[in-house]
Amino acid sequence: MKKGFAYRFVGVVLLTLCTLSGFSQSSFDNKIANYPTRFASYEDLANRIKTDFSGEEERAKAAFAWIAQNIAYKTKGINKVQKVRFSYTTEADLKAQKEKFRRELAQKTIRGKKALCEGYATLYQEICSLMNIECVIVPGIAKRFVSEVGNSQLPSNHAWNAVKINGTWQLVDITWAAGSVDYAKMQFIKEYTPGYFASDPKEFAMKHYPDDKKWLLLKGEFSKEQFAQQPTVFNHFIGKNYKINMPNKGLLSIKKGSDIQFIFSNIPKEIQIAYHFKKDKFGQLVKPIRKKEKVTFEVPTNLRGKDELIIYFNNEAVLGYKISIK
Repeated sequence: MKKGFAYRFVGVVLLTLCTLSGFSQSSFDNKIANYPTRFASYEDLANRIKTDFSGEEERAKAAFAWIAQNIAYKTKGINKVQKVRFSYTTEADLKAQKEKFRRELAQKTIRGKKALCEGYATLYQEICSLMNIECVIVPGIAKRFVSEVGNSQLPSNHAWNAVKINGTWQLVDITWAAGSVDYAKMQFIKEYTPGYFASDPKEFAMKHYPDDKKWLLLKGEFSKEQFAQQPTVFNHFIGKNYKINMPNKGLLSIKKGSDIQFIFSNIPKEIQIAYHFKKDKFGQLVKPIRKKEKVTFEVPTNLRGKDELIIYFNNEAVLGYKISIK
């Protein structure tokens, strides 16, 4: 008999491990942990990083880590479209006004220690610029809720960065690396996720779709429809090298009484796997079959209708699927 466990169904939206070549991760973490939690200006932070770290990779990672661990997400104004208008006479004038706006936003973010996604991305871009590291802001779509699976008409609602490290573009999302928002309480939950630095582009594209497709950094075509069809990915999946063998699509239509088969790769033996249907009071542990690097388990279906299914690793949500049981 399967043992039932009470799981709080995921009502948290995740905002957001990388090994630094030739650099001790523990030494890196200790340096950042000993930094002040406040800097008078982003120039001061950039200068401190340049003094303490060498090379583009270390410095880019240091800026990412400090911002993610010290800037809180601003829940006030969330989901509101913010438009900035510029009055200009020439293109050079417009460029100068945009640069001034970015500098002021970066300064406001580091002093106020709160930001929306644009504030995180702008602060990171300005610090990288001071360290002579090429960095751009990438606007696009963020898939946040399980209910959004299959919706290819989501609006552009997020911003992140692409940073050029040692000649190669890497993807960075400091907003989601900083933590998550509990929408029921409209509270920011601080939880640092380092996997959002130099993320694997394929994994990054499970949650992000840029307005300009060149910033997917993927080989081959990847449409907005393909993006929408993927399962929802939560923070505890990011940067762990977990692989989904099946089902790769987040929309599942099955007959009542049928089992949903899951196959994952690279899941450590100590990981305890469970699932939870939104309509059910309790979640269930599974007894997976492990064969070499693959893990297989099945989820039974008993009730007809539409539902949401969350997969948990060690009591943390990792994947979300929309289910239609006929």
